[in-house]
Amino acid sequence: MRLGPLDRRLERTRCLSCAKSHLKCSAGTRCTNCFKRNLQCVYPQKNTATMGIQLFNPQTPRSEVCLRISQKPNFDHSNEILKIFLTRFVSENDFTGLPSTWFLDIQTHFATDMAVHHAIKALSALYACQKDSTNRLQNQRLALKSYQTAVLSVKKVINGPDARIEQPLLSSTFLLGLFELMYDPTGQGWIKHTMYGTSKLVQFLGPEAFRSGLGLSFFTQTKMFEVSRCLIFSESSFLIQKPWMELHYSSDSSESDTHPLDDLLDLMIKCSDHCARALSYLQGMNETALSSVQIQQLRSFSLEGFELRLALDGVDSRLLSLPFHLTTSSRTLIAKVYFAATSIFLSGIYDYRSVWLRSIEAVPTLSQYMIEYHVNTILEGTEYAMQQTNLSKLLFLYPLRVACARVYMDEQKQRLRKMFGLIQHSFAVADVFRTEVEELWRTPILERYT
Repeated sequence: MRLGPLDRRLERTRCLSCAKSHLKCSAGTRCTNCFKRNLQCVYPQKNTATMGIQLFNPQTPRSEVCLRISQKPNFDHSNEILKIFLTRFVSENDFTGLPSTWFLDIQTHFATDMAVHHAIKALSALYACQKDSTNRLQNQRLALKSYQTAVLSVKKVINGPDARIEQPLLSSTFLLGLFELMYDPTGQGWIKHTMYGTSKLVQFLGPEAFRSGLGLSFFTQTKMFEVSRCLIFSESSFLIQKPWMELHYSSDSSESDTHPLDDLLDLMIKCSDHCARALSYLQGMNETALSSVQIQQLRSFSLEGFELRLALDGVDSRLLSLPFHLTTSSRTLIAKVYFAATSIFLSGIYDYRSVWLRSIEAVPTLSQYMIEYHVNTILEGTEYAMQQTNLSKLLFLYPLRVACARVYMDEQKQRLRKMFGLIQHSFAVADVFRTEVEELWRTPILERYT
């Protein structure tokens, strides 16, 4: 699992020989180091393979006892399972900062839908396994068995002759994705199952399915995950398309219509798309001999970056002028931390490649003072959220990863290690972030730039 944000591009622009020798790479058709050493200059290829709906993570252990699907849910201990889910897991994992009723609403499907029933059962059993040392082995077996049964139930619906993509199916894929985040330390299940599975289904249904009711509350949660995903991997998202961008303006929502976080999330999507296009344009470019057309395109990217910076400043102004009752809300806390992280993210598009300042007059970077200011906002805001709110710790993987690329003091690194550790207590996917961050910190600072 290759992670970013932003400094992930260095793996793409540094040739394999320079990467292996931990040398700074000049890039181009044949870099300076390879030319001097008479080596073949080969760059890693970006994986552009398209992925269909993934309903099964091969790294999740199989259990032979769950290869058959019963015709209806087995309601043994169902009340206890639902209680664990609603009173413990849900109470600790607010994904939006809004009074969403999605988790409460889907309990109606718990009694009627096979996939939802077993997905909730899997989540609850895994949660109990993590939090309670008694019956740990039994709970783990139940979690894996229920997970497999839910996966097969989803497959049965999708592969059926009259496949109906409805809310219970979406809910089950989202819940199974949460299971992967809790269970799989490699992160592969997160990518293949949660994002590409649920995301494909959401795109299939289109914006009209998410304008009100259960669909709207589901989309509000899913959007938080999709925005973080595309920023972490410096990729574009289907949410960049106009119909999806306009969704929250035409949906039946209340507080979310007036809160700056909605506009910020849209800007985050635009920043990630901007980053993906800029990196794609620079890939393989001979930066020592730019044509006038290439220089003009770099100017165009920079101008777009300044427009995004101006829009971010507008969101910041709105955050500062919020009514008093909103200044301490969970949604505002998310917005402040995400604003700080995205401000650094946008700067990083231009910080890590010297070609920008060598070739054009100005770029939308931040001063070191402002970067440090935003890093402190991320650290303090995330620590507060983890200690004083029920916001899901998953929400902070993206801003913490951004902060990791900009800290240099041991005290800050220790704070970040502690926060990743807190996330890992509930969500195993944090392990791959911690591993990648430790590798980043071992890399000399100058080697992170080209």
